Amino acid sequence: MKILKPQEYDNVLLKNGKRITLLDQLDETHFLADYGLETEEDERAFWEKPVSIDDIEKVISRPK
Repeated sequence: MKILKPQEYDNVLLKNGKRITLLDQLDETHFLADYGLETEEDERAFWEKPVSIDDIEKVISRPK
């Protein structure tokens, strides 16, 4: 089975068990992510901390 390298707009599983969608790729190893949070305060906290490629367990799906 081929392992996919994470890209923008992929749905991924993080090593901590959360499922997120990668949005903007900041550099080779960091992304801004949509955690699907309800409150503005929680959403802002996650946007300020990019997701590292090292935090990603696997790519779940990729839009066509």
